[in-house]
Amino acid sequence: MKIRNSLLMGAVALSTLPTLAHAESPISANIALTSDYIWRGTSQTDNGIAIQGGLDYAHASGFYLGVWGSNVDFNDTANVEIDLYAGYSNELESGFSYDVGVIHYDYPGQGSSDFNEVYLGIGYGFINAKVSYDPEHENTYWEAGADFELPEGFGLGLHLGYNDPDTGSEVTDWKIGLSKSYAGLDFELAYTDTDISNNHLADGRGIFTISKSF
Repeated sequence: MKIRNSLLMGAVALSTLPTLAHAESPISANIALTSDYIWRGTSQTDNGIAIQGGLDYAHASGFYLGVWGSNVDFNDTANVEIDLYAGYSNELESGFSYDVGVIHYDYPGQGSSDFNEVYLGIGYGFINAKVSYDPEHENTYWEAGADFELPEGFGLGLHLGYNDPDTGSEVTDWKIGLSKSYAGLDFELAYTDTDISNNHLADGRGIFTISKSF
């Protein structure tokens, strides 16, 4: 289950779902090894390592669907998270892009933790914003980010998120990450933190991730 604020509520995908590019091949895959699976500022693996991977299909029209998975550790019977999602993305001639869809978070062995979200994302140039809403628990998550190209092929990513539940505490999280591609692999060194003061799973921490897309 996902950890939201101080509540354990039935379960992220590696933070947010990116708008899928309309590549020559409609099918793509990804795999990653990360020192900690952080979702909206909180560890989903009890501060442990995670192995993650996904498979996506993107139609030339802009419609897409995919599946993504990771190991998790909530100190219960759930040890795997599987996300199923579908949506539509498009980029306008003006340079603005948008992405709308739905995602189902599934935890085999802990069915009561499963939940759904609908999301809407927009982007322009190096900046983006997104809102996700869980209708069952009336929980809204707002986020904004920016990606900058640096010299020598490095990239800088910034993220700011705000979780606004119908009940429970509001939480702000943020992340800054430095990325670089080398030898066919993608590397990211990031730091993430929240304004939660009574949960060691949401403390500030560094994260190192190695990933590859196919």
